[in-house]
Amino acid sequence: MYSDDTDSLIFFNSNDTTMPYDLAVVLDVAGTILKMYRVAKDIPNNIILEKVITWKLIMEKRGRALVVPQIDPEILVNCFPEDPISSILKFNNGFEISCSSAPISKVDAINILFTSKVKLFDIQEVYRAVKARCPNKYQTTGMIIDTDIGDITHTISTGGIPFSGLDDVLRRLECLGAEIYIASGDSMRSLLHLAEYGIHPDRIIPAATPKRKQDAILDLKDKFRFVVMVGDGLNDIYALQAADFGILTIQQDTMPAPELINAADWIIKNIKDLPKLIEARCC
Repeated sequence: MYSDDTDSLIFFNSNDTTMPYDLAVVLDVAGTILKMYRVAKDIPNNIILEKVITWKLIMEKRGRALVVPQIDPEILVNCFPEDPISSILKFNNGFEISCSSAPISKVDAINILFTSKVKLFDIQEVYRAVKARCPNKYQTTGMIIDTDIGDITHTISTGGIPFSGLDDVLRRLECLGAEIYIASGDSMRSLLHLAEYGIHPDRIIPAATPKRKQDAILDLKDKFRFVVMVGDGLNDIYALQAADFGILTIQQDTMPAPELINAADWIIKNIKDLPKLIEARCC
């Protein structure tokens, strides 16, 4: 998994010489603490695909990337369906490349969006399918681009609901003295609802590429004695490797990639098992 992100993500003052805190737990969101429902549209074949796994679509071939517009999908769904998908750019909210199978720049992505014949209808269709199943606050839309063919191969939409027991998991982590952070490839707009679980927006890292997640872990290691990363996908692999303790959860995807398994120190089948494992290994 690659990213062209070269920005340094700095959380803390490098001149701070105070004693570090004990424990930070960094959580991915989609598939880690939220059960996801995803729908994609195979554009060349005009086929709707349900229950897809985003990273698998991206890693099918080199040159693919997930482009995530930083805009409320409700705005897009009310636009004229026959408008070109490039009209997303007129909202000036920008977009992020959250993961890719090879280095891809934003310039490459913009060029593909402007020349693609894909319509807004193609992204509205998958969003409506997800909203019908997950009518809650966590909903995103995006597109998978392919630099080899210079076009969009899939539109994709995701909705999520908390895994059972999430409230109790977060409460138990806090009781262990853990400072909880979120690192996700999604927009801040879709992540802000996590404040309902007591997670402060200052501890949410949005639009986090694999490199950005890794940088977040490394920065936190300067402040905390022990940093734990919890994730479920290939976009978490660098962060799992960088953490003092990388935990892979397979509650959403029971067949993770072998390289993801190798990157983790421990594997759990249910997020409810997280506090007990962290207590045993880190406290």
